[in-house]
Amino acid sequence: MKIAVLVAGMRFDSQRRIINGIMEKAVLDGTDVYIFTCDAWTYSTSYYNKGEAAIFKLPDFQDYDGVILHGDTINDKDVMKKVVSAIQRSGVPCVSLNLRFGGMHYIGMENAFGITEIVNHLIEKHGAERLAFISGPKENADATGRLKAFRQAMADNGMTVYKERIYYGDYHPESGKDAVAYFSESKLKFPDAIIAANDEMALGAFYELLQRGYEVPRDVLLTGYDHAFAGKNHYPKITSVKRPELELGRRSYDMLMDCIAGKEVQEEDLLCTPVFTESCGCDDKVEEDNTSIRKRYVKEKLHVTTYSEIIKSSSADFTGAMTYENILEKIRKYVKMMEIEEFYLCMCVREESFGGEVMSKINTEASMPDITSYSEEICIPIVYRNGIFSQHGRFKAKELLPKEYTEGEKGGFYTVIPVHYQERCYGYCILKNSRLMLDSELFHMFIMNIDNALENIRKQNMLNSMVERLNRMWVYDTLTGIFNRAGFFKFAPNVINEARRKGNDLFVFFLDLDGLKAVNDKYGHDEGDAFIKAMANVLSQVHRHGELLMRYGGDEFVVLSQGFTHEDAKDYMKQVELGIKKYNESSNHPYILEASMGYSIMAPTENLDLEAFIETADQEMYKSKNEKKRRRREAAEKKEQGTN
Repeated sequence: MKIAVLVAGMRFDSQRRIINGIMEKAVLDGTDVYIFTCDAWTYSTSYYNKGEAAIFKLPDFQDYDGVILHGDTINDKDVMKKVVSAIQRSGVPCVSLNLRFGGMHYIGMENAFGITEIVNHLIEKHGAERLAFISGPKENADATGRLKAFRQAMADNGMTVYKERIYYGDYHPESGKDAVAYFSESKLKFPDAIIAANDEMALGAFYELLQRGYEVPRDVLLTGYDHAFAGKNHYPKITSVKRPELELGRRSYDMLMDCIAGKEVQEEDLLCTPVFTESCGCDDKVEEDNTSIRKRYVKEKLHVTTYSEIIKSSSADFTGAMTYENILEKIRKYVKMMEIEEFYLCMCVREESFGGEVMSKINTEASMPDITSYSEEICIPIVYRNGIFSQHGRFKAKELLPKEYTEGEKGGFYTVIPVHYQERCYGYCILKNSRLMLDSELFHMFIMNIDNALENIRKQNMLNSMVERLNRMWVYDTLTGIFNRAGFFKFAPNVINEARRKGNDLFVFFLDLDGLKAVNDKYGHDEGDAFIKAMANVLSQVHRHGELLMRYGGDEFVVLSQGFTHEDAKDYMKQVELGIKKYNESSNHPYILEASMGYSIMAPTENLDLEAFIETADQEMYKSKNEKKRRRREAAEKKEQGTN
């Protein structure tokens, strides 16, 4: 059995407990679970969020026996529409958590009871009069449900809800801090009670209140939601709402298995219950196991210390990488330092590559089509299994991983994470049987280091490519692709110096096309350009190592070399004549390629005037051209005399 789970923000306590509930059941059944996840909520730029959320477009749902969709965590509405549509088209059984979609089975957790009880509790027991609410994102279903329950409970208590006392956050602590600042700036009197839609925002609010001189619960009553580990072990402990996430994970898995088996299933909403404790002024009635808390604290402290060093070191290391292969080498170094059983870096195969490597043809041009989606083909430049690194060539993206890596013992779980920069999709990485993405924010930061390193290499290659093109424009003739005058005179000193070191003579060959004007006049300048290019191609084919070939003028070419004797020079000219003959024999043009040639050989003097040296070869060429004209003229005169 093989199922897909789609969930964002997996490191949140709420999502983590749901995943734990699913895995608890799946392991017992021997079901393989593929968790597609990202952490888009943390980042403000829409481009980054699109790059993260693209991971949910990756799975081919027909390849799975069932799907569990936690759509309320996926913040990109366009992506959600595409995901829901893809699942519906696949016909694969799907259980949706907290959101209802056509053709999917629903199970969720209600939001009203806990919030209602907290509002009533704050008003009736603690006499709160000015209640404020820190909501989650406006279009998030859980956040909407909690805000709606708050409004209704306030109305039931005959209290007014002021818009200045509603703040929309994003479930992160920073939102709690911003909310307190927002309430402070209002013209209304500061709230005497703040209800946050989750514990992380409540904790952010707590420390901002403390910073501003407010004490909880003496000056302000404070509550959260989700009953997260950080909140219930905080001082003061955060009054919250306990949600049955672990049970939701278990039941969603059981429901999916029943759907796959063709059984009827009952949709339901699980009840959430309030936990009243110190932050609202109540006595803490729950005794905690301090031993387990201390152990967890020390374990997390060690983890943070270890992985912080990995993150810092890898960031510096990756920044210094100059090539794609260098990046891969450094990634291998850090993967080996982590608690990873299996790791796969899967990269999109594109038309262009990072420096032309065979393993990963990744796009480097901004104009490449659809850079926001996964390519049809994937390759794996880094495979880490059983402590050994290897690599894998191309395979279809819909396979996710080649079968050779997924066959064998069942009951594994695979975490699939996007690799991208902003909205540019580079690929994805997969962890097998590892809780790093579940339990650690730092691993996601390591992936971000990889993202940034790949983008740096891409941009560096683009810059190098642009510089190379500019250099070529400067030193190469754009029509023929051989050196222009600037390129020739830039590299000529190398040939001259080599001749001096070896004690060899210098050789200059000069060639001038015959009949270019006639071709231009009769057939047009496009044919004239083809005439010039044909001659450049002939010279390039005759070209040997160490020679400089230049388009000297419109229809003139120069070759500079060293170590030539007069016999070598004459042989060179014969090779050029042979090349011209072969071209004319295979050409379909109505004209023939012709040229006049000359050469000069001299010792490389210390203050050699290269232009003057070329001029000597030019003069020899003109002797040849004039001799050719004389022979043609005599031949024409004889022909005319013969006809008379």
